[in-house]
Amino acid sequence: MNLKYFEYIVIYLSVLVVCVVVGALARISFIGKGGDEYTANIVFWSITALSILFYAIIILFLDVIIVGFRKIFRKKNNSTNSTVDLIQTKNHENITIGQKKIIDDNTANQLIQDSKEDIKDQTSEKVNLESIRKNQLQQKQQIESEKLQLALDYTRNQFALYLKDEDLDALCDAVNLYSIKEDILNNISIYTKGLTNLDLYHFGWNIWNHFRPIKQEEVSKLLKNVFVSLDDIDLESIKSHLKDEPKKGIIKIQENLADYQKT
Repeated sequence: MNLKYFEYIVIYLSVLVVCVVVGALARISFIGKGGDEYTANIVFWSITALSILFYAIIILFLDVIIVGFRKIFRKKNNSTNSTVDLIQTKNHENITIGQKKIIDDNTANQLIQDSKEDIKDQTSEKVNLESIRKNQLQQKQQIESEKLQLALDYTRNQFALYLKDEDLDALCDAVNLYSIKEDILNNISIYTKGLTNLDLYHFGWNIWNHFRPIKQEEVSKLLKNVFVSLDDIDLESIKSHLKDEPKKGIIKIQENLADYQKT
């Protein structure tokens, strides 16, 4: 396959993937706000199509600008090159053999010095990049740790009165596995006293919203694998009821888990 054609395929495929991702994010956001699946699909395809159209408009606009700039620069470069060639020709006629040797020596020394400086600069840049990566990784791990700790504190706060200590610990372990996108291998079978399925749905939605963009199907699996009262309810039904009656129940819908400490 011609390399140029392959480059075009990679470029346009990348653009298509980005547009689809944008549409998917819009769909997820719409569903997260309580929208239905049918309308969410329309939003997905609409956003994807608009993204592709927007990209095409930008490319056409940039192409016109780039062509114009190339014409301007080409004229300036031709004029500059003509002047430089004329000056160089005159200087060349006036330089003696001895002067040429001195200039050549100076040029060689300057090239060696520039090469050394380039090596130092590249080494320094490499060290700086490694330091930046290390700092960013540490910051990311710190944010993820704080986010998980907030979710665990919220879980203990909501279930402390309704679960035994060992069950509460098991629930926290399940939330930890959910946060790192790992499956719960075995059902935990936690019995709740004083809480309804609506409370469990609300808890599941709050955890999903805190760790999004993990799919709601995954938090539905968590609820079904953990709570005995949801054993006989299918995953789609659990997912569809996660945000029912947000203000009712003991556990209510919480848009930000940090806010529960203030209430």
